[in-house]
Amino acid sequence: MKKRTTSTFIFLVILIIALMSSALFARAGGGGDFGGGGDGGGEGLGTLIYILIRVIIELPFPANIIVGGGITVGFLIVTRTTQKKIKEQTILNQLPSGEPVKKVKGYERFIAANPDFDEELFKRAVRETFIKVQKAWENQNVSEIRRFISDGVYQRFNTQFKMMSLLKQKNIITDINVKNVYIDRVESDGLYDIVHTAIHASLHDRFVSELDSSLNTGGHEEFVEYWSFLKKRGKPRKDMYFTNECPNCGSPLPADMGELSQCPSCNTITNSGEYDWVLSEITQADDYITANPRLAKSPSLTEKIKELIEENEDFAVQLIEDKASNGYLQILTAITMNDPTIMRRFVSNEYFTKFSTLKNTDRIEYNRLYLNDVTLIGVSDDGSKYILSIAVKSSFQRVHVLQNSTENIDAVVVSKTEVMLMGRDKNFSASKGSIYAHQCSSCGAPVENSLEIHCAYCGAALNSTRGEWIVLDVLTPEQYNDYVNTHRGNFSYQKDLSVLDKLIDVRDFALNNVMVIMASDGFFQDEEREFALQLAHKWGYNPDKLDPFFTMAQSGQLHIRMPDNPSKIAKIYRLMEKAAMADSTITNEERAVLDQIKSHYHIEI
Repeated sequence: MKKRTTSTFIFLVILIIALMSSALFARAGGGGDFGGGGDGGGEGLGTLIYILIRVIIELPFPANIIVGGGITVGFLIVTRTTQKKIKEQTILNQLPSGEPVKKVKGYERFIAANPDFDEELFKRAVRETFIKVQKAWENQNVSEIRRFISDGVYQRFNTQFKMMSLLKQKNIITDINVKNVYIDRVESDGLYDIVHTAIHASLHDRFVSELDSSLNTGGHEEFVEYWSFLKKRGKPRKDMYFTNECPNCGSPLPADMGELSQCPSCNTITNSGEYDWVLSEITQADDYITANPRLAKSPSLTEKIKELIEENEDFAVQLIEDKASNGYLQILTAITMNDPTIMRRFVSNEYFTKFSTLKNTDRIEYNRLYLNDVTLIGVSDDGSKYILSIAVKSSFQRVHVLQNSTENIDAVVVSKTEVMLMGRDKNFSASKGSIYAHQCSSCGAPVENSLEIHCAYCGAALNSTRGEWIVLDVLTPEQYNDYVNTHRGNFSYQKDLSVLDKLIDVRDFALNNVMVIMASDGFFQDEEREFALQLAHKWGYNPDKLDPFFTMAQSGQLHIRMPDNPSKIAKIYRLMEKAAMADSTITNEERAVLDQIKSHYHIEI
């Protein structure tokens, strides 16, 4: 009996050690900190040990050993399978392939509030809009689409047109093929509804610069993009997509509506969301799936929005974010073009003074400039006005403009996050116009770019928080964290910046950046593609679901992303170096990317 007890004890010790070693190996084999292993392993191990002890004590030998061994093997199989499934839940395995979703989130509630919604007509309008927007982009002229795009979308186009003009660029688009259009998600925002629509399309896309041919890029692309449309809930639809008439009075709209989408006959703002669906956002697939829609659903934010709606029924998070994207891009344009008049009317006097330190003295311009995500992350008040904190994630590639050429500042497109603070007086009333669309908020009169901040018609201060959301400051993440700590008592709603990347695992950052560096010389070598597939397999990705990711990398749609943690940034950088050496040599283009990343993120290795 003593011998049996001793042997059973030894077996149990060996079994526990083996089990613990196996669990440790599963985490390390999944990529260490890059793995997607879940919590709860300790509790599962403890339960297993308890069961094994009971089996060994209560069952006769050798039955106890056989049963205990079977339980252990089963536990290991289940653990491995569970860890594999957890890993495959990575956000990159959710990149869309163009297949419609089976159940549209929020659709039933949406239809109940909008019983006359015609889905087929809506999708036909989206398809028509997609083609018209591509042509407007190619011609650098949005007059044909101005009536149904938001001011923020208009400003994104307008800013990029100005940058392209400085670099003498054209974007030639041919062979447009819209393969599928489907509704992905529907949400409510104040008194408005937003329909997020996926567009699966292909086209041939070429950037051509007369100033510097080294800026020329392009080729065939197939992609899924998400276009978001906004409309006031319950309002009857009046078509703005297949007619060029004012939705209010029926008068023909001018061929060129310019900065303001307004009917000259009745002064109706056509893109207000009162009449038809307004294009309010265009989002790339990787940005769309990594965005966190739950921010807008936070109970504390919902309650604060209700308070703001009581003061102004037209308040909506989407509209605020639209103003923020509009203002942010106009500020960048003002800096790039050394023209403070562009942004004077919608920034505070204090921020305008700060602007003098941001002037572009070296002729830095943007070869690429995108807004990836604009998200309301904080609501506070200082006693007299509300202050909104809006995170802006942008991607860009800067160049020095020389006499007859350019010189890259950024070897590839990189990203950054800043936070805009926008303020407006408490107990505010509805505006009669928008300074972001060149209107006086007090009287609705047209406003030109000027350093004069008083309306020529009514004399009201244009940048007053009494009538409009004014940009108070633009902060780096570090500056914003200091601001929150200093004013924490003023916040009724606040989310840390880290929540913006909550859905992105560290290994997602790493694989994304590895793909960017391997594509930096314009194409994938066979060895590089094989290395990427091996890396994806090692980290638990499903290779069958990564095809959209490879396609985005090859067409230059990916950009460098990094988390906030310095040690993780260093690990990602080492992986990027290893990826560059996958074909046994580091090209000049790849070395330039590595050097840029090392400098930009202050990596010391």
